[in-house]
This record gives sequence, C-alpha cells and structure tokens, in this order.
Amino acid sequence: MPTSSLPLEIKSFLIEYIDSISHLEVLLMLFSTPDKKWDAQSVSKEFRSNVTAATIQLENLQQKGLIKVDESRSYFYVPEEHHELIKALYVLYHDKPVAVIACIYDKPQDKLKSFANAFKIKKD
Repeated sequence: MPTSSLPLEIKSFLIEYIDSISHLEVLLMLFSTPDKKWDAQSVSKEFRSNVTAATIQLENLQQKGLIKVDESRSYFYVPEEHHELIKALYVLYHDKPVAVIACIYDKPQDKLKSFANAFKIKKD
C-alpha cells in the first residue's frame, strides 16, 4: 500500500504529529491501554530502549497535546481532539503497517527538500 493510498487525514496527522516509528508506537501503546499510566521507565522497559529516549518521546507527545501527564510524571491517553484519527491510525497500522511506515520515513526527505529549495538561486 503506497503512502498515496493513505487517507489524507491520516497522512496529514502523521506529517504534523509523528516524528518516528517509535514515536507512533508509544502513542498507540498509550491509546490501547487507556486505563494505565506509564512513566518513562516502564515505556523504556516495554520497548527495550533507554529511559532518556522514552522520556523525550513522552514529553514530545504531551507537548503536542496527544497524551496527558500527571504530577508524578506518569503519562496516559485521554480521548480528545484527534481521538478518531488515532483510532483509525491504530487499525491502519496493524492492518497495513508498510504504508504508515513509508509515510513516516518519507516525511524527513520532504522537509529536507523544502529546506534545501529555500537556498536555491533562481535565475531572473
């Protein structure tokens, strides 16, 4: 499934909010466990990553308004503005992961191309 066949809303959401596959997987894990609170240590253990990386991902998702954090620095998912998109993304990622992964991996090249194009000298 090429990225062009992703629903536009999903593709736009991925471009705007998701920086990496691990970023997406942390969001979807919290989405799929709405009654559980996760700290950076438990996320790092779940994904076999380091605590610093887990902390950065959780903080980034929280800053983007996709998850919440409490006073004990535990993170959790609360259905809000993007709930229906995240729900659809959860299903799509499990049914057709290649298209979702391709969209996420294609995104940095688009940003780099835009950045590089800003410095092109145009002939008048």
